[in-house]
Amino acid sequence: MTATRRTLLTAAVILLAACKNSTGPVAGTLKVNLTTPNSGFDGAAVIALTSPVPPTSVTPAAGLALWGGPVATTNARIVLTGTLSTGTILTLQVDDVNKVGQYSVTVQQVAATTYQRRTSLTGYSVTVTK
Repeated sequence: MTATRRTLLTAAVILLAACKNSTGPVAGTLKVNLTTPNSGFDGAAVIALTSPVPPTSVTPAAGLALWGGPVATTNARIVLTGTLSTGTILTLQVDDVNKVGQYSVTVQQVAATTYQRRTSLTGYSVTVTK
């Protein structure tokens, strides 16, 4: 065996070993979770979603209505209406749940169940989890 063939064979074995231990994309569901200081007394929210690629689908939690979908960009504004409580407000179908850290959601506006706009967003936060 020539030195060139030996080098190529060694490189091929190393690449195969590296591929065996790596994991590819894992499609699945991510949850968008809201924390609100007015759980059960919020009636609408405008949120901004930033993602590495657009989700395949966005589904509101039971009892909520989604406005502004389908989400076809990596920066989307979404409006949710209905009684908002602390917990999961959306589920995202994504191409790779391992990229969960690349998804970001921020609360931009909130209204009470009377649809009066809240003047402070203190205490509101949103997280994206597997």
